[in-house]
Amino acid sequence: MRVARRLWALVTRPEVYWRLFSLLLAVILWLLAAGDGSLGEAERTVTLPVEVQNLPADLVLLESPEPVKVRIRGLSPLLNRGESSLSAVIDLAGAQAGTETYNVEVTGPLGIQIVGVTPSWVSVYTEELEEAVFPVTLALLSVERAQPEARLRPQPAVVTLRGARSTLEQVNHVVAYVQMGAEMEPGSSFPVRALDAQGRGLSGLEIEPPRITVELEQAEPAEVEEE
Repeated sequence: MRVARRLWALVTRPEVYWRLFSLLLAVILWLLAAGDGSLGEAERTVTLPVEVQNLPADLVLLESPEPVKVRIRGLSPLLNRGESSLSAVIDLAGAQAGTETYNVEVTGPLGIQIVGVTPSWVSVYTEELEEAVFPVTLALLSVERAQPEARLRPQPAVVTLRGARSTLEQVNHVVAYVQMGAEMEPGSSFPVRALDAQGRGLSGLEIEPPRITVELEQAEPAEVEEE
């Protein structure tokens, strides 16, 4: 009881009272500014991307899950400031290859209530991670007719591709585009790309190494036979 009386006496002192009143007024004005002039409770719907967590190392996700719509409720100032802190995730710990359905968990900052999630369950398709070795083909760019004939060899001559089995089956060849010219210096590296039978680039593959170098060997001039 004494503590309550002392606290009340402290709060009711003019210098303390006016400081608390000023602080409360500042908080109210800040809330009004952040809430576009309103302190009332509001409800709105936001669209969130779904983040995949704990994907097993031996699996690869072929497509990202579709975004979800989330209904949230709270004071307007809190919604305006906390909307960007919302997150939607699915946990793939212990997942098996194939199509499986997972519950979407949405979290947000204090003061924002999650009213509903649509859809609340999403399906994703995973495949086992595989790898294959492919030789590297060199594609020469900017080769002039007057340029001396040269033999180029990729280093390394083969690369390892890692990805989903269905994607690896589409790989027809692996190519490195080599820009020829005076600006090509020893040790220059060139990116490697995996292409399908139509020459289209394939995504979702890890290439090791992602870049290669070339060894340049000038062709020896042909010997002229003496008559």
